[in-house]
Amino acid sequence: MSLAKKDFYSVLGVSRQATADEIKKAYRKLAMKFHPDKNPGDKSAEERFKEATEAYDVLSDAKKKQMYDQFGHAGFQQGGGPNPFQQGFEGFNQYQSGNMGAGGPEAFQDMFGDFFGEFFSGDPTGRRGFRQENRGADLRYTLNITLEEAATGTEKRISFVRHRNGKEDTAKLSITVPAGVKAGQRLKLRSEGDGPAGNGKPGDLYVIVNFQDHPLFKRKDNDVLMELPVSFVDALLGTQLEVPTLTGKAMLSIPSGTHPGQIFRLKGKGFPDIGGYAPGDMLIKIIVDVPNKVSEEERQALEKLRKSSSTSPLVSEFRDKMKRLLQQRSS
Repeated sequence: MSLAKKDFYSVLGVSRQATADEIKKAYRKLAMKFHPDKNPGDKSAEERFKEATEAYDVLSDAKKKQMYDQFGHAGFQQGGGPNPFQQGFEGFNQYQSGNMGAGGPEAFQDMFGDFFGEFFSGDPTGRRGFRQENRGADLRYTLNITLEEAATGTEKRISFVRHRNGKEDTAKLSITVPAGVKAGQRLKLRSEGDGPAGNGKPGDLYVIVNFQDHPLFKRKDNDVLMELPVSFVDALLGTQLEVPTLTGKAMLSIPSGTHPGQIFRLKGKGFPDIGGYAPGDMLIKIIVDVPNKVSEEERQALEKLRKSSSTSPLVSEFRDKMKRLLQQRSS
């Protein structure tokens, strides 16, 4: 019977409310203390280093941390069916370069960065210790995509210039962007940066996702926001309107008496969640549009409508409050 694993937060010596920076600092401290290169032959120190590394691998990743907080170690056990977290990211951890050269699918790293790359010079086992190797410069590429592409996922072909073998080299890579990616998230392509001067390892390429401005939609977390202008007549009497969504269109019922600023929700019409959880919604804010000019016939009809304005609930409420306020002032 195997012993129960230690709580990851206890292993790193942080609270469950610890920030990402606090978690990273705690791991650095333990890794420096128990690293095998600093404790040769010390099995206890090696085990502490492995525990700390495993704990950091989970708690430093937003989705893994969410899984751990919800399910504990059971969320990462093998043999009990596929791990839903790992499945959600499987398609995102690959890229193609021509005929799958330059390292193949395993060279494509997750969007959340790679702490071990900076701490142990590219070796997540820590076997290289703290030795500084001759390494090429990292490069940054900003990839602009539409909100629709972020909702459905897309494949983009990028072209950029890097230095290899002492001269400029134009590289072309195909990048798979998963559905649900967020602005500012980072795709790391290992060893696709500049080559070093002499022997050594090439740097990495960081592709930063950026969204193009959209004429109708805005994004908030996994929800998509849209303002919908409707005529004051439609707001008063009610109507059915066809509205665009991220992947098509939908019918929206506007009930009679709809107020300016009222928000309607289309469930599940937002962005998918990159970890495989429930998608966001589409939130539609009503803007009541008032015409600048009216015909004489329309004016006469509106004059008749004005006489019934006392039945408007907000107008009636305001008039009552104003009346009480003036009475208090005069008393």
